Amino acid sequence: MVYTIVDIETTGGSHGNRITEIAAAKTDGIRILDTYESLVNPEVFIPKSITLLTGITNPMVADAPTFEEIAEEFLSFLEDTIFIAHNVSFDYGIIKNHFEDLGISFNKKKLCTVRLSRGIIPGYASYSLGKLCPALGIKNHQRHRAMGDTIATVELFHYLLTQDKENFIHYSLNQLNKEALLPPNLDKKEFENLPNTAGVYYLLGEKMDILYVGKAKDIKKRIVTHFSEKSRKKSELLRKIYHVSFTETGNELIALLLESHEIKKHYPYYNKAQKYKSHDYHVCYYEGQDGILRVDIFLKKFAKNSIQSFSSMTMAKDHLYKLVEKNKLCPKYTGLERTKNTCYMGKSCPICSLQESTENYNQRVITATVNRDNRLSAFIIGPGRNFDEKGIIFIENGDYKGFGFINSKVAYNAQNLIDAVVPYTNNNDTKRILNGFLDHPLQKMYQVVELKNS
Repeated sequence: MVYTIVDIETTGGSHGNRITEIAAAKTDGIRILDTYESLVNPEVFIPKSITLLTGITNPMVADAPTFEEIAEEFLSFLEDTIFIAHNVSFDYGIIKNHFEDLGISFNKKKLCTVRLSRGIIPGYASYSLGKLCPALGIKNHQRHRAMGDTIATVELFHYLLTQDKENFIHYSLNQLNKEALLPPNLDKKEFENLPNTAGVYYLLGEKMDILYVGKAKDIKKRIVTHFSEKSRKKSELLRKIYHVSFTETGNELIALLLESHEIKKHYPYYNKAQKYKSHDYHVCYYEGQDGILRVDIFLKKFAKNSIQSFSSMTMAKDHLYKLVEKNKLCPKYTGLERTKNTCYMGKSCPICSLQESTENYNQRVITATVNRDNRLSAFIIGPGRNFDEKGIIFIENGDYKGFGFINSKVAYNAQNLIDAVVPYTNNNDTKRILNGFLDHPLQKMYQVVELKNS
């Protein structure tokens, strides 16, 4: 049996978790057979906090291949092997998302060295790679770099194989093929009828009351993860589930929009996100004493010249990252870096290095903070619920109008696309979802058709 140990570095959770570096090593359990390593252009801004952790900078990845450019080569490297990582759900999940963004199915048998370590060598205070490896005498010469962590994980896995007296690894592989334990009151037939497609799902009580609404790329797999979670809150929910239902949407973007609508419509007890409409964090611009325009985050009561409001500090900061990335603004003047000296970009920053006038920089700030999305009229066309249709989302002057489906074999025009759309409510959450989608590189499965004369 051949295993491939994988590790990735990313841009961080608040910025979409795009891959910046990937490394892998094949092993037969005794020796390393082959290795793979590449920096990856994430096509988004790498925050300084991530650079300080990994050492990977924006200039380092500027000329690196995108994930799309290495996808086929990396997929070939993984062929006919077991996918292994330390905390495998993180690495596997992000890699799977990257493949699915390209319309490539990704499904591998996988093992987690955190879980294996807990089962085979119990009793350690911590099972993080940074603490477990030193405790076992395993050296990591490049911590928080993909290949350094990969090689350390290979040595850990080799050690676990020698200590696996009760065939825990074999047992773990077999466990992956078993169906998750169903809630006690759920009819197995209802579970078996769930599709492996994108959509919105509903966890229902005895009287068909909606307990929880969620969205998924794969409805059945996502619901299985609910059933396998063991927290007190989840256990309480599982006991109350008598039925499951779903609505297929064809793609994840429509699922996100429908999920948001359904949460606001039904207000399910076990949903937390999107139930509250408070937008207390505002991204605003203001002029400093030196005449240079700044952009920063303010609480609602202090907000002036607000560009956009958000329900959390994380969302507001993510918007700042995007402003810096898309418009080449200075991190020091956008609240992302607190320093009196030049920003971390140094001479490559025009305003810090005095290569750009204050007037010119201020004009770029004004241009960047004008919300272009408020003027966008377009259709987003993506996969439908089957091969014979396409999913359509309609935006008019920046406002979400709704979604629908149309036969993929008909010739599209503005009128028949509009006629196919079912109206839905526009709100801050739908704007956030759509702006987040439009701010990232367009996935191959989607196309945006703008209306020029709306």
